[in-house]
Amino acid sequence: MGVKKRNTAIVLLLMIILSLFFVLSGLKARMVFAADDMPYHINRIQELVYSLKYGNWYPYLYTRQFKGVPYPLGIFYPQLTLIPIAALCIVFNSYIIGIYAGFTLYTFLTMVIMYIIERKLNKSSAVAFVVSVVYTFSTYRLLDAYGRFAIGEFLAMTFIPMAIYGLYAVIRNGNDWEYLGLGLSFTLLSHVLSTFLCIIFLVIELLGLYSMCSSWRKTIIGLSKAVVLFVLSSLIFVVPFIEQETYQHFLQPTPVDLVTTNSYLFDLLENSLNNNIIAPSGRTREGTIGVILLLVMAWGMVNFRKLNKLNKRILIGGVLSFVLITSLFPWSIMMHTPLRVIQFPFRILAFTTFLLSLIAGEMFESFYISTSSKRFSKIWLVSFSLILIIVPWYSSYKAYQRVMTPGFTEKNSFARGASSTYWFLDQYTPAKAMDKFQQLYDVKAQVNGKLVQLTKVIGKVNETVYSDKLLNDKKLVVLPASMYKNIQIWQNHHRLKVNKKGLVTLHKTGKGSIEYKYVPSNADKLSRYISVFTWVVMFILGMVKMVLRFRKINLAHR
Repeated sequence: MGVKKRNTAIVLLLMIILSLFFVLSGLKARMVFAADDMPYHINRIQELVYSLKYGNWYPYLYTRQFKGVPYPLGIFYPQLTLIPIAALCIVFNSYIIGIYAGFTLYTFLTMVIMYIIERKLNKSSAVAFVVSVVYTFSTYRLLDAYGRFAIGEFLAMTFIPMAIYGLYAVIRNGNDWEYLGLGLSFTLLSHVLSTFLCIIFLVIELLGLYSMCSSWRKTIIGLSKAVVLFVLSSLIFVVPFIEQETYQHFLQPTPVDLVTTNSYLFDLLENSLNNNIIAPSGRTREGTIGVILLLVMAWGMVNFRKLNKLNKRILIGGVLSFVLITSLFPWSIMMHTPLRVIQFPFRILAFTTFLLSLIAGEMFESFYISTSSKRFSKIWLVSFSLILIIVPWYSSYKAYQRVMTPGFTEKNSFARGASSTYWFLDQYTPAKAMDKFQQLYDVKAQVNGKLVQLTKVIGKVNETVYSDKLLNDKKLVVLPASMYKNIQIWQNHHRLKVNKKGLVTLHKTGKGSIEYKYVPSNADKLSRYISVFTWVVMFILGMVKMVLRFRKINLAHR
């Protein structure tokens, strides 16, 4: 018991050190380097920081950032797992330190989750630790974190392994349904498209592993529990989202032709071999699994016959998903299916990365078993494996930093800028309002048929206040703000009548500021209470389960 506790403490300490190393280079530079989605997510973090400071931990309407346009991003884009990062920005009184502290937190959590999963798959502590590092320091995760600053997908990669393992456990014997329910839920509370892909993956997993089911009765019961847990845990996002989607029509956010965004196989292999995360140009398209997992995939194919039935299926899944994102797959056909919404096929590489990380454990174990049984030999093997994983990762990160321009620092803000892609305001603007999108984007009001620039627009929590006097005592005012369900318009403590779709249109205004408010419905409030209650209950049950397990182990060793 003493040895196990000491080994666990060493593993946790190493995970903390590695988590700090994950952000050290960026932290020393005191900036977040320029990346595709960086301005967009910086705006999200800044908005949440403002809301938290004013006592609202879950805003629905963003009003301070995003060009001052009231934007219901708290409804359409999952924000729960981003809130800890915003809170850390407040704790450290610094956006840079707060963001990197958040990255450290989720990097540590990712390693812990992968470690626990591998231990549950009956792997040794050494194998579990190496696999956790392989996944956490994978090149694709590095690409999400820094190369693209795609925070939603980066956070989702923390929880996707829980969902995949949870379904496997449920299929086998109906156990660990909590992993499936919470893993899928927190994937959804991080990123919608990652959840969509995860659900597709889980369906394929169910079909691929059905023969391993020992008792369909236990499996069905476990699946039912997982679904209920997923729903209850996700209500905080799902209910407001469905409210808006059923209220009016929205266009697909940033539609793209998948034929133009899939990868070329040669470029994918080249990117992976070079451990490249630098935004490609010309003939090269984004997508990489890194040199380590490329070698793992090659090792798995060479040693395919030596793998057990489960690992053969895992390897096949890894290889197929790798090839799937390339032009070898007929993506033109997918444009006529719901899969067209994923925008970029390379997003599938998050699942490739997880599958091949498990095979990396088998590869390590094969060397691990073949080494001397002496303790120092195994320690040296683990140390060598860490160096083999970390050095290419660090090299790739530094190469990225050398070519990228400075991005976000404490002295600048992306609330103002020249490029519309800083905000993507078109993504969740109702279809009925899109014909007047330029008016919305320019923050101009239509007053008695004439467009006028608004200058006195004040953003508050879930509220935008228009104080320009030129809006007073007018017959017709069209505000640069879209109508959504639960939006109320007030002036001088009187609620004004307003249209239900398109931009807010007011007939006959009075004197005083016009207040555009999102007022959470009873369904919004109830969904929030239910989800929070679910998280608290599951946390308590988890702690009780852990205490009972430790007591059982202690009694067994007395």
